[in-house]
Amino acid sequence: MYYRPREKKRHPAITAALLLLLTAMSLVLVILLAMYAGYFQVEVPSLTERFGPMPTPTRPAVLYVGDGDTLAAAGKLPEAIAAYDEAISLDPTDDVPYTRQSRLLIFAGDTAKALDRAEQAVLLNSTSAENLANYCRALDWEARYTAALDACSCATELAPNYADGYAYLSEVLADRGEWFNARDTAQQALDIDFQSFAAHFNMGYVNEIQGRYAQAVQSYENAIKLAPNLATAYIAAGRSYYWLGNLNRAIELYRQAIRLSPTNPEAYDRLGWAYHTNGEYSRAIDALEQGLAVDPTYDKAWGHLGLVYYTRQNFEKTIEILPKAISLTEGQFLRRAREVEIRAEIQTLTGPDTIPVIRGRFRSAGGVGSVQYVAELTPLTYKESTLNFDAEEVSCAASIVESIRNPSALPLAPETLAYTQTFSQATGTATLNLNSGNLVLDVHNVPRPQTTPYELKISYWPDRQDSVGYVQPDGTGQIQVNIQFEEKLDAPIEYYYTLGLAYAYMDPPLCEQAVPWLLQSLERDSSGYNPAWYGLRICPSAQSPPTPVPTWTPVPDAQ
Repeated sequence: MYYRPREKKRHPAITAALLLLLTAMSLVLVILLAMYAGYFQVEVPSLTERFGPMPTPTRPAVLYVGDGDTLAAAGKLPEAIAAYDEAISLDPTDDVPYTRQSRLLIFAGDTAKALDRAEQAVLLNSTSAENLANYCRALDWEARYTAALDACSCATELAPNYADGYAYLSEVLADRGEWFNARDTAQQALDIDFQSFAAHFNMGYVNEIQGRYAQAVQSYENAIKLAPNLATAYIAAGRSYYWLGNLNRAIELYRQAIRLSPTNPEAYDRLGWAYHTNGEYSRAIDALEQGLAVDPTYDKAWGHLGLVYYTRQNFEKTIEILPKAISLTEGQFLRRAREVEIRAEIQTLTGPDTIPVIRGRFRSAGGVGSVQYVAELTPLTYKESTLNFDAEEVSCAASIVESIRNPSALPLAPETLAYTQTFSQATGTATLNLNSGNLVLDVHNVPRPQTTPYELKISYWPDRQDSVGYVQPDGTGQIQVNIQFEEKLDAPIEYYYTLGLAYAYMDPPLCEQAVPWLLQSLERDSSGYNPAWYGLRICPSAQSPPTPVPTWTPVPDAQ
């Protein structure tokens, strides 16, 4: 008999699982076929998305402030300024990054933006002595000395033991020509905090501008010890050593400044000129050319390079370089433009007057060295002051905030205040091209003037304001005008006569090119000390002014 083993029955759970698996596989197959046929699409993540870093939480603004402080201490000013920008973008209500960045922007040469940042810091927190002191310094560098004096005085009033407030106050006093007060105030800052960089640095500045170079270098050397990574301190100390005749020390300091800030054209320029004074002409040319590679618009480096080539009697290179120096220097006038404003005639409580109703501050369109400035025009909001200036409890900080928010010092009538509100929708831009000297004004939503056309004014550094004409809107409330500026600054007189002499000393003399430059030099100084007279001996000109002749004075008769 054949024995057959009995079949084992499959457990019902296993059967259900197999059916479920078969169903799922069928469904996947259907989906793949549908995708292939194009019935629907599935977005597949890229390799970068699949294997990229996991998202991280946003860093808080305070960490970027800390980064900025660390970078500033290391002398990395551009990186520190960028870190403060990050902090401001994350938390625009925190005053700290505004005031810290303002201080660095002054060292970086962007004093207009420094004033903006310092002003915003004061508006956010007017009780901070640091904010008021930095606002004071920014005002000082913009040559607004009266307002700077008020801000620094307020900072020292709020915090009598804040050394930097007195240090910046001494700088303002020195710029105003109050020498004794400036030195006393700088010493007061040192007495409060001998470890204050600003106190030592500004004591050096006060002594330097008075020609007390030996005392200046002592203060600057102390400042370097306290901030060994700040290129500005090395450049300042080098200036005073240069005038003391210690060229080796000046050169050493300038080279250190370049190591700390390789993109600072002033350091290269001063190093090159120190080499020139020391008779090291090849090194001077190398340093100046490196500075121009960093910033081709730095006019002083072009001028010094042309003078070095003249000293080496390389007149061809002098003729090539000095015209660039003159052109750049003469074009510096428009770089001093700071604000543009449109003024309207109104009736005040004291009679007719004009007040600014639309204003904008010029900003470099591409950073320091850019050839285009742009001002965003916004309406000014006038309102009656909420402060009772006759009351004793009004603080100096409140007064400063009021002056920023409500810049009119005129007693405006109620109907005039209502009239200024009609400009609240006005917007526009003013674009100034530094190369062409052309200003393009484009403003919208401007109401028709009540009486005379609006007056257009431009403010320049230092403390100058010019009226450049009158404008009024068309039927749609739009103002579009082009204004051409012709005014130029004078380049240093040695640029003109050196260029003229270089043409005159060519073999043969190029008198046709030499005479105009020699005559321009004599227009600025026709005294007998002007070397241009030597050039006119080689290249006489009928347009030459009379040669200076000393007047003979007879000896008085003996009594």
